[in-house]
Amino acid sequence: MTDRQPDDGGSLLADAARNGDGRNGDGRNACRRCAAAVPYGDRFCPSCGTDLRILRGGTTAVTAGGEPPRTCQDCGGEGVPGPSMPGRAPGIQWCGSCGARLGESVDRVEVDLGVLAGVSDRGLAHRRNEDAIALGRVVAAGDRPEAAVVCDGVSSTHRPEEAARAAADATLDVLLCEPGAGPTAPGLRMRAAVSAAVSAVAGLGGGAEGPSCTLVAAHVDDGEVTVGWVGDSRAYWLPDHGDGRLLTRDHSWAVEMVAFGLLDAEAAARDRRAHAITRWIGPQDHPQPDVTTLRPDGPGILLLCSDGLWNYLPEPAELAATVRTAGSTIEAADLLTRAALDAGGRDNISVVVLPVAP
Repeated sequence: MTDRQPDDGGSLLADAARNGDGRNGDGRNACRRCAAAVPYGDRFCPSCGTDLRILRGGTTAVTAGGEPPRTCQDCGGEGVPGPSMPGRAPGIQWCGSCGARLGESVDRVEVDLGVLAGVSDRGLAHRRNEDAIALGRVVAAGDRPEAAVVCDGVSSTHRPEEAARAAADATLDVLLCEPGAGPTAPGLRMRAAVSAAVSAVAGLGGGAEGPSCTLVAAHVDDGEVTVGWVGDSRAYWLPDHGDGRLLTRDHSWAVEMVAFGLLDAEAAARDRRAHAITRWIGPQDHPQPDVTTLRPDGPGILLLCSDGLWNYLPEPAELAATVRTAGSTIEAADLLTRAALDAGGRDNISVVVLPVAP
């Protein structure tokens, strides 16, 4: 079991679903950051400037070490108490706005936005968590796209965790920007989002060995799924019925050897270079993402993950079977993470679970 944001009343998205457009009886909203009254229809809080249209969380929303804070470092939201769980210290606080656990190390990041959730875990062998996740949803009435990003820092470069966090946040910023502020076609918006990630990582400097990462991102709007990726972080479609399928194709040595007809799959997988990535985001690299779209004909789960999960559970049927035992999105993300830990946990593990209904 893990400490989680309470399901009953703890999710702002659940509140939004219960309360419709969130309007108070006097025609005003309350800012989720500072509680100031906001005229209905206003996008920004007139007091603190918070964008009321977007609910988001991720790795950079987590405060590392020290006394657990009462407010979220990332969004300024007030902490709310989490449930008591066996083996966990009491007094765990969650951000009531963006869903992140307050006061925890990035060794373990849990974000519960109700309708979508993610977990990023250091694993059992690495000294630090070099993965990053970012996820969010537009909560304005009548306009509810969702987006998520998973980035895996390239360990052979300097400060890979910085690349992962910068890329994840920059990508989410573009995917959740208002329609008039960027490309409207889903594929073009995804490419613009990855381009923003490339620029963000380039800004970290460091030369040829500077911070680098892989990336997989998804945008869901009106039942249409758009996925973009660079490297070997993956996206899976796991329908409610059936085994599901892998949506991405790894940018890796093994995959390219098979694609070029130079080796069969078994021989390529046995080679020590099998998992070497052939495309990544770094300060001196400007890769083009691959982009794919999907309009499911039935409900299911969109899963984004780093190789810390799929190295142990590569098959869609295995992933789907695990997800179907969960009672919530955060439980599904936790169960998948635990499966990777139980199988060895030799790498950082990052998982985002996003239900999709046509």
